[in-house]
Amino acid sequence: MPRNHNSKVDVLFVNPPSPDDFVYIRDINRHGRSSWERIKWPQTSLAYLAAVAEQIGLTVDIVDCIAEDIGWEKYEEIINQCRPRYCFGNIISVTYSNDLRALALAKEVSRAITVGMGPHLTNAPEESLYEAEGLDFIIRHEAEDTLGELLQVFEKNASPGLARLKEIKGIAFIPNRIEPGLGKEAVISEQRPFIDDLDKLPRPRHDLLPLDKYWSPFLGHYTFVEASRGCAFRCVFCRQAVMWQWKYRKRSGKAIAEEALYVHSLGVDNILFHADTFTLDHQMVMELCDALIEAGSPFRWACNTHVSKLYNQPKLVEKMKKAGCWMIAVGIESGDNQVLKNIKKQITVEQAEAVVRLIDAKGIEPWGYFVLGLPGDTVETMNKTIKFALKLPLHMAKFDIAAPYPGTEFYRYAKEKGYLKIKSYEDFDQNASAVVEYPHLSREQIKQAARRATRRFYLQPRVFLKVLKEVKNWTTFKTMVLIVRDQFRLLTGLKRPRADAQVRTETKI
Repeated sequence: MPRNHNSKVDVLFVNPPSPDDFVYIRDINRHGRSSWERIKWPQTSLAYLAAVAEQIGLTVDIVDCIAEDIGWEKYEEIINQCRPRYCFGNIISVTYSNDLRALALAKEVSRAITVGMGPHLTNAPEESLYEAEGLDFIIRHEAEDTLGELLQVFEKNASPGLARLKEIKGIAFIPNRIEPGLGKEAVISEQRPFIDDLDKLPRPRHDLLPLDKYWSPFLGHYTFVEASRGCAFRCVFCRQAVMWQWKYRKRSGKAIAEEALYVHSLGVDNILFHADTFTLDHQMVMELCDALIEAGSPFRWACNTHVSKLYNQPKLVEKMKKAGCWMIAVGIESGDNQVLKNIKKQITVEQAEAVVRLIDAKGIEPWGYFVLGLPGDTVETMNKTIKFALKLPLHMAKFDIAAPYPGTEFYRYAKEKGYLKIKSYEDFDQNASAVVEYPHLSREQIKQAARRATRRFYLQPRVFLKVLKEVKNWTTFKTMVLIVRDQFRLLTGLKRPRADAQVRTETKI
């Protein structure tokens, strides 16, 4: 059912419209990408922020334009009807200018104070502010406490002054956009410490999200419940280095279970426990499983893992199965041990195989994630990775093109060596383009490997039949047809329309 966004609100949280009717994954805590799988990504991070704003006493709403299929014309109508005083938006690299437009429109129509968030803005705040006239503030890194203080400051005084704004940790802004005459130089305030106790955060406003719209092939209808933030591992390509700076924090198993049961009461029967590495803390996982088992394991759930955290852990996997776990996604990345060493993955191919087979043996679906074009990759090692993926009893596999996102060790390495080849921010799309080219490995060879890997994996009879089983109704059939069409374009090298006609032709990063 279409959701109504026709009431005036103080604060509007926005996942902007698509620039080209394609589906994009956006999240304030990740770089984002296009999604040929047509994944509708739950905006739980915005639901957290909505809960923070509501605690202050403000009225809130969330508009998820991707999940709700809201285009620019409808979005402008919503802004006219809601007339928000504050507008917060997801900004990702691959739809950069498009996303900024969503905030600029709110500023133009309702004179809203606009705030952008995400790894792109966190990594390049000064540059982003100078480029985007409709952007008043940037929140860098973790957003909840910063957002709360920023709103409270403006609720107390519409013109708080430069000195007070500079005291707010974790923001960036150009003063004269807030008050004329305060100055044109960008201000980057001191970084705010990360939140140590995630259990103190208010329960996210899941009820403001279009929960019936969130869907992914194989996964089905689902939503997120956050389990932890950050990671103890230091893989060179990982975007969490930008947002969390390796600062790991977890929620208690009891708190996770309570929120999951609440989400289930809203009609959600399939939950993905969201974390950089869900199984990092075994005690937390066991506590969560015990709470779910005590509640009767009323819903299905899935998670991810680092290979090392489930290696030789059959009892933990058995407990997860008993508590309702039906899928575990494993970050394998490569089928070559030297490449794994190069990216600081801290695993071996042999360990990865053992973990995948353990998960499968315990009756849980193992999914695998791979990256092609990593430091040290060659045509031979990429072929090795593909063969390894085909060897494993994976129910699903994803083969990404290596993307050295700004702020990561991989980015610094590629830029220093002259391997980074980009024309626009849109190029940082691990589905659509290769942006690193090595002396021994071209971008085209990397793209061809990704196409070949995807084709070979999904044309396996057992996997192909699983895809067919997903087609249970007309809506799913139509979506699967679109997925096949978009995947065909990827495999054959045909390009879909550019994601952002407004994006500039050169980057300064």
